[in-house]
Amino acid sequence: MGKTNGNKFTIQGTVAPGYESVKKMFEENFQAGLEDNAQLCVYVGEQLVLDLWGYSSDTNYNGDTLTNIFSSTKSLTAICMAMLYDQGLIKYTDKIVDHWPEFAEHGKTETTIADLMRHEAGLAAFDQSVDPKSLLTDNIKDNKVGKVIEKQTQIYPATGKRAYHAVTRGWIANEIFRRVHPSGSTIGEHLKNSISDTLDARVFIGTDDEQYSPVVSMSKSFILRQSLIPKSLGRAIDPNFHELAGLMNGFRKIMKDGKDKPPALVGLDISGKLWNTPEIRKGESPSANGNCSARGLAKVAAAMANGGTFQGKTILNPEAWKALHAEPIDGILVANSIKFTQGGVAQFEEEDTSRTDGRSGFYGWMGFGGSVFQWHPELKIGFGYTPTLLTWIDLINNKARLMQGEVIKCARNV
Repeated sequence: MGKTNGNKFTIQGTVAPGYESVKKMFEENFQAGLEDNAQLCVYVGEQLVLDLWGYSSDTNYNGDTLTNIFSSTKSLTAICMAMLYDQGLIKYTDKIVDHWPEFAEHGKTETTIADLMRHEAGLAAFDQSVDPKSLLTDNIKDNKVGKVIEKQTQIYPATGKRAYHAVTRGWIANEIFRRVHPSGSTIGEHLKNSISDTLDARVFIGTDDEQYSPVVSMSKSFILRQSLIPKSLGRAIDPNFHELAGLMNGFRKIMKDGKDKPPALVGLDISGKLWNTPEIRKGESPSANGNCSARGLAKVAAAMANGGTFQGKTILNPEAWKALHAEPIDGILVANSIKFTQGGVAQFEEEDTSRTDGRSGFYGWMGFGGSVFQWHPELKIGFGYTPTLLTWIDLINNKARLMQGEVIKCARNV
């Protein structure tokens, strides 16, 4: 799917005075054909300044509809792990084997929790695909996934320790979490009981909630047509034809380099349709299958932006909040240099703020195709954005990045 200019769409929701320019950007993405259904929700301090949703194909879509947020899920997992730190149950310097002795198989004895959270555990891919049935909560507790992880051998890239643990980081974190949690809860269970229910935030890892809008990839034909249009004449996507060709060559190299590795999940292919299936949605992949609304993400992000507390409800105490954000270390991730903290959230910096502040000052992460779940502690911004149309050629989620920069501008001026 990819939209042509002029398609009908509906935008609903509210905007606080001074933030109208952000709403305009949100609308322009629909006008350009870059959205099908999408939500944007932003808090500044504890004030809700943007609560928007738009739809083109799904007339039942609203501000509470869930969709898959892919790697934005990683920051929900990082917060859950920080809650264990808050209870004195883990330190980020702990070796994983201190909590999970069987992890030591094949020499994995020195890897710390911080290594895992920074994507430096040497386990970016497994030597076998995980069966989706193994990801159901009861099967996780029966160690179906744990047994797979225990058998793995660490492999590090030639460039250093860091390699993007796209799906595996969450599976490993869940095994640590359930072994440490006093009642044996998984990350998905804890997220619902201690964050979602506490903040009345629709954020889930493992759910059968029927109010869900499936993700779908932007069509190659739309992307190709747009790449041929000069930017001055309204090209909707960022890359021109030559830049797109270079990007596709990069994708082909990644596919070639990974051809000897099985997919993370049995049945997973490049289309990503598997993530919409009930079985995958019910299971727990705490790096990749968060089913969330932007409203829910924005509430959690607001709690993080306000030092761990939102509307009188504390998710993290000050010491744990500081630990989550502490010791950011630079490293190459995919093609870019990114600082990751010991708690597993990225610290964003913009090299050039002449046109937009972008993500300068934000923490958190983003998801394949567009979603963003981030917070700005200095300006106390909590930002959630959830599209269903996946702009898979955009590796930095630039639609959201530009809206984040505009939110910063508005927050400083209001």
